Amino acid sequence: MDLVLSPAEVRVLGSLLEKERTVPATYPMTLNGLVTACNQSSSRDPVTDLSEHQVEAALDRLKAQHLVRKVLPTTGSRVVKYRQVAQDALTVDDPQRAVLTVLLLRGPQTPQELKVRTERIHPFADAGEVEATLEDMAGWGEPLVRLLPRAPGQRDARWAHLLAGEPADPTGGTTAGADGATTAAGGGPSPEGGTAAPAPDPAVHRELAPLAGRWTGSGQGHYPTIDGFSYHERIELVPVAGKPVLAYRSTTTASDDGRGLHAESGFLRRVGDGAVELVVAGAPGVAETCAGLVEVGATGVEVALVSETVVGTPTAKEVTATERTYRVEGDVLTYDLAMAAVGEPLTHHLHATLRRA
Repeated sequence: MDLVLSPAEVRVLGSLLEKERTVPATYPMTLNGLVTACNQSSSRDPVTDLSEHQVEAALDRLKAQHLVRKVLPTTGSRVVKYRQVAQDALTVDDPQRAVLTVLLLRGPQTPQELKVRTERIHPFADAGEVEATLEDMAGWGEPLVRLLPRAPGQRDARWAHLLAGEPADPTGGTTAGADGATTAAGGGPSPEGGTAAPAPDPAVHRELAPLAGRWTGSGQGHYPTIDGFSYHERIELVPVAGKPVLAYRSTTTASDDGRGLHAESGFLRRVGDGAVELVVAGAPGVAETCAGLVEVGATGVEVALVSETVVGTPTAKEVTATERTYRVEGDVLTYDLAMAAVGEPLTHHLHATLRRA
């Protein structure tokens, strides 16, 4: 991942995630409470002795990475508190969050160990359900976890989180990154490629190849029924091996305080010369199927898509039509999105500029 946390940041984030679920009465947490949580002797591996200064410095770095938010004192109080916003930033659901929490606090573990240790955060039916959750977290273009090789004398292989970079190989060899690149046992990306996204195959992905990659940047949103807003966004377009398809994922957070705004995922498919289709599902309960054209110009590629169908869950806000345009010029991706929703006609909604990560 692009995100590489220090050991102190890993412990602070894991403690916030844990205490929000296990002791909600004292959450958000004060700095003193968080120091105690980080250094407790139970449910921690290794046990640490972080100082107040070290925890505060870790909080500042986590805030800069939009994983933690400061809660200002209320009337009559002088105490600043802290809460995690990593669940939104990383777009994990409750089972994934539980597994990630325990991995952050206790290091690599087997599915059975995780099943027992996540009980107070999220109960799993069995170790198989935990393993299915881990496989889902490992299956995206930028995975959150990795299955480690089984060390000599170990009965079962262990899973590790990737928020602190590539974990050490328990066998003393190398671990494979998302694209098959290797990583030294000491952790961190290798000179040969680190954890870069898989490269597209020009013969298979054709006109879609320039879109492949990980993109980060910012955008602005507006609509007649809401106030204007600014946001940060991360988009992944990951080539599917042997298929003219890019797996698509987008997550956005508010520019002002890092809170989660939106998440959606799907697939962009090349279906013929110059013809593409997109199927995408959004976290608010709306799914779209779109069709359109991809044009290759002198300076880049443009994909224009118009919705064929838009459907929503019973509780989703009404959306009846969308139009999307994505443009790539070198290492810059820009897009515009228009939608017809809640009784409004098709109206421009979002514009963003992102750069290849």
